[in-house]
Amino acid sequence: MTESPQRKRVCEDNDSQFACNECKRRRSKCSRDVPTCSLCLKHHRHCLYEKTNRSPLTRKHLTQVEEELRISRKVIQRHFPTMDISRMVQEIKNGSNIDELIDSFTTTQSSPTQKNSSPTKNNIKNLLTIDDGLEDLQVPQLVPSSVTENGSHKSSTDLSPVSYNWDERNLPHGNRQASIIDGIATMDTNGYLGSPSSAALINLVGGGFFFHKPHGDGGDGNHVNEEVLTNIPRNTLEGYINQYFQTFHVSYPIIYEPIFMAHFNEIIVPPQGWESLMYMVAAIGSFMSGVSPEQNDDLTLFELAKSKLSMEIMERGNLTLVTTITLMSNYLQKRDKPNSGYSYLGLAVRMALGLGIHREIDRHGESLLEKEMRRRIWWCLYIFDCGQNITFGRPLCIPCAGIDTSLPMNIPDSCLTALTKQMPVPENEPTIYTSVRLQSLLHLLTNGIYERIITDPFPSASQLLARDKKYLERWKKLVPPYYDESASVGDKFKLSKCELEWRFRNLRILMYRTFLLKRVVISSQDSSDQYERQAGEICLQECSKVIKSMNHFWCSKPDHNRMETWYTLCFVVPAALMPLVCLRNNPSSANADSWRNDVITAQNIIASLTSICPSAAKLSDLISTLGHGYLYTQPNATSPEPTATDESPTSQLLQLHSMLWPVSFDLEQQFNLT
Repeated sequence: MTESPQRKRVCEDNDSQFACNECKRRRSKCSRDVPTCSLCLKHHRHCLYEKTNRSPLTRKHLTQVEEELRISRKVIQRHFPTMDISRMVQEIKNGSNIDELIDSFTTTQSSPTQKNSSPTKNNIKNLLTIDDGLEDLQVPQLVPSSVTENGSHKSSTDLSPVSYNWDERNLPHGNRQASIIDGIATMDTNGYLGSPSSAALINLVGGGFFFHKPHGDGGDGNHVNEEVLTNIPRNTLEGYINQYFQTFHVSYPIIYEPIFMAHFNEIIVPPQGWESLMYMVAAIGSFMSGVSPEQNDDLTLFELAKSKLSMEIMERGNLTLVTTITLMSNYLQKRDKPNSGYSYLGLAVRMALGLGIHREIDRHGESLLEKEMRRRIWWCLYIFDCGQNITFGRPLCIPCAGIDTSLPMNIPDSCLTALTKQMPVPENEPTIYTSVRLQSLLHLLTNGIYERIITDPFPSASQLLARDKKYLERWKKLVPPYYDESASVGDKFKLSKCELEWRFRNLRILMYRTFLLKRVVISSQDSSDQYERQAGEICLQECSKVIKSMNHFWCSKPDHNRMETWYTLCFVVPAALMPLVCLRNNPSSANADSWRNDVITAQNIIASLTSICPSAAKLSDLISTLGHGYLYTQPNATSPEPTATDESPTSQLLQLHSMLWPVSFDLEQQFNLT
């Protein structure tokens, strides 16, 4: 058979050695006839030969591409004068969303008003999406440039060698009045403390005021005095357990009280390892309800709880053990052993993930109550992990990816029992689970922001303002009216509600204090960046609101305990230090009186709780030392008006460098110290 005159054989050159698309897809031998090969002609297929396009490797082509790039950069700069294009390209290479980056430069435009309605569904994805359900509001994880780039980072200072070794084994029992200050990262204790920790800011403004010796000498720390581990009377134990459910449990309901008390009263047989949990609950109840430093029964109870565990816990896992270790972690942080608590928490997280309680899985024979208990344990563990890492400025341990278990329902315990067959309707009023739900949502929406501010390169003010509007404002819309900051709640829920507000405002302080320090320390007059000015103003506003909220909280209740003291100290330090820095650097400012009032109010709050925590007096002393000559004025005095501190901007910033920013933070470039 002769070939048709319309069909020709494909030339046998290097550019035409490939089969047509249809033959390649079917892995058939192609005749390579044009315009149609024999198989496509036979089966009436669309025959198409694709030629691989490659950029020509010529100087002319490269020059053309470079010219197009130059013009494109000029066009972008015309529309976005403040945009750092190289930085933006690097962030896109690191996985940032290009639309999100563009939005960060248009923050002055107000976003459309969204309907303020409480979500009715308990599903995490439904709660974290915009009303149209099309956009997920979790910030993507950032891959730091130090991971993707070669070469060493430029640093304007030579950082001295540091050791993060730590030893927090027991102090001798003769010295049982442990501090609780290190548990909120206000001192430079051994162990790594990142830029968001309060110790970072204290070491800036205090010049090493709190550098102190590490715990003990690590001698015979693991030895437990058997005489201390005496049996606690049952009525005393029960009293401390009741205190636990009246204090700590209201904010962090990781335990289902009815079942726990049934175990305690021997109505039902407790599971393996429950005895350690019992002593741990009693220890926290004793510590949290304490009103004086002499109340130290919690130390003995903790040793009892620890004595019921062994290294075998590494070889088994159950929910009772997860709960016990989680509570141990939180207790140790509050009892001046933050690094030990950090290690315990890591074990609890890994064990919980191994048990799969982070997934919404239907387990055969599991009751509605058991499923809800798993959710409560997971989300309490989640917020403990987020809160502790933010306190110490460390990377987050629990990623958002892979978590799909529902939030705890906002219901009282009486509405859900072991016999319940249908999930009850959520309450439209505060319960002990309201705070867990809202704090979990806060971390889910804002953990990406936290990851950005502890990662190099430090984000710009415009980027943070854009994320603030997108994520923090979204969270505020999820807060129900009965738990809003202006809502009135009973005494039982006052601390959990205030703590939630303080966490929200503290995050904004951490986000923006870098730009405030840049303006105040370098020059309060020469800042031309409107976004940085706005960021600094927001930081000071949030500091003032935190202090006013704390003052109202402490004045609204006649009696207070260690739990309230601990959370107050945790958030008052960063809120008080920022207006103090402003006052020292610009005492003649029109806002000086406002800064002075905020600092004095914060100092009075700290002074009022020294009867519960004597070591807090060190914080008050710090404020007095730094505020000497700035805080209190004498109308009839002949002394001149206070002047700004004479410490040079470079000196102040060099003190900051190793503490407030990542190691690779380019101080000269960021603050123009050239």
